[in-house]
Amino acid sequence: MSDAPRARIKTGKASLIGGIAVGIASMIIWVGVGRELGFSGVVPMGIGVLVSAGIAGWIRVADL
Repeated sequence: MSDAPRARIKTGKASLIGGIAVGIASMIIWVGVGRELGFSGVVPMGIGVLVSAGIAGWIRVADL
C-alpha cells in the first residue's frame, strides 16, 4: 500500500459556466426547431429540458 497523498482534481469555474451556457443554447435551439416542425406543448419541452440538462452535465464533466 502506498502512503502517497491522493491528487485532487480542481474543478474550474469555466467548465461550470460553459456547461450552463451550452445547456441554455441547446434549449433555445430545441425550442426553435420544435416550433418550425410544429411540435409544441409540455412533453416536447420537457424532453428538451432533459436533453439540455444532459448536454450541460456532459460538458461540465468532460471539461475536467
